[in-house]
This record gives sequence, C-alpha cells and structure tokens, in this order.
Amino acid sequence: MNSVPKAAFAADHGSGAGQDLAPGKRKLIEAALRLTAGGRSFASLGLRELAREAGLNPNTFYRHFDTLDDLAREAVESVSRRLRPMLRRERWLAAHDEPQSVPRRACVAFFSFSQENREAFLSALVEYHGTSPALREAVRANLHEVSAEMADDVVQLELMPTLTRATVDEVCTQIVLQLFHLSAEYIDGNGARREALVAYAERFIVRLFAGSVLLAQHEPVRASAAVGA
Repeated sequence: MNSVPKAAFAADHGSGAGQDLAPGKRKLIEAALRLTAGGRSFASLGLRELAREAGLNPNTFYRHFDTLDDLAREAVESVSRRLRPMLRRERWLAAHDEPQSVPRRACVAFFSFSQENREAFLSALVEYHGTSPALREAVRANLHEVSAEMADDVVQLELMPTLTRATVDEVCTQIVLQLFHLSAEYIDGNGARREALVAYAERFIVRLFAGSVLLAQHEPVRASAAVGA
C-alpha cells in the first residue's frame, strides 16, 4: 500500500473560514459567511453592514479585497484548501485499514466537515445557483478540484481497476455534487437523520461504481453489435 500523499497532512481540522488568513481578512470572510448562511447572496451585502458584523472599519475591506466577489472567492477557496487534503487523508487511511470502508469514512468526513463549517457550506449552496457568474464558477471550480482529487485517489489506490479514468472522473463528479447538495440536509438534521444520510450516500457511491463496472463489462458487446448492424 502506498503512503498517504504528503498534501493530505496539510489538512486543518478546525472550523471557520481558515486560520491561514490575515486576521482582518479572516474576520471579513467569517462575517460574510454568517450574513449569507441564512440564504442571502454575497452580492446583497453592503460594505458597512459587513464591516459592522466583522467589528472593523469599513475602509479595512479595501486593504484585503477589491470587490465582494473577490471576498466570496477567497472564502470558497480557503475552505476548499482545508477540505481537500482532509478528504484525501481519510480515503488513504481507510484504504489502508479496510478498502471497503472508504465510501462510508469519506462520507462521514465530508458531512462532518460541512457541519463544522456550516456557514461556508450554506453560503456555497446559495451561490452554486446564484446570480453572480463569478461566484457560480468559483464554487463549481472548487467542487471540480474535490472530484478530481477523489478520482486521483481511486486510481492510485486501485479501488476500481477495471474502470477507465474517464469513467472514474464522471462518477466522482456525480458523487461530489450529490454529497454537496445533501450537506444542507445533514447540517439541519438530527442524529438519526444524519446517520440515515451517511448510509444513503454510502449506498449511492457503491451503486454508482458497481453500475459503472457492469456497464463497462457490456461495452465490448454493445460495440460489437453496433459494428455488426
């Protein structure tokens, strides 16, 4: 078994918008996330409102950001920088312990992180379908990075050796999007509902990969039939 990727050990398991940021920038991001967690978009925020929530002078904003879109992108990226290595580390450790445990442990890790970073996830869910093209792209780009690294791990750990990389990429994209949208329900759920969501997500992952393996086995048959027709 290969060792856990070095990047995975960079994971920060703390909550909030990110401890790697300058204090003023971090306060502004955390304030914006609190204000948008209830369903508002970043575009609806006013600078004075944001500064007041952060406990800062309004002029402080322009020391760190040019626009609210810049702040929102930094908020998304700061959370992603902690989420991605944490997920990679969990997948590699699970694969070392028991390969069949990878789906469940990865789901638990993802959902637990979403709960610990409630405001960030709820804000990202709003912006995923929001009115700002720049923010929609930022959220989707970061989700793509999560799914691409998941695909890397599936290939490197040889979890699905019969599938092509293109198929693994497609499946991982579907999985990450499903877990992302389920995170809202997990955040607002109770213990029993959260456990049910983890079980559902685990079944979703297993069935999606199993179905992909089955389809791949029939690809040569369909190709031959098409040639014969």
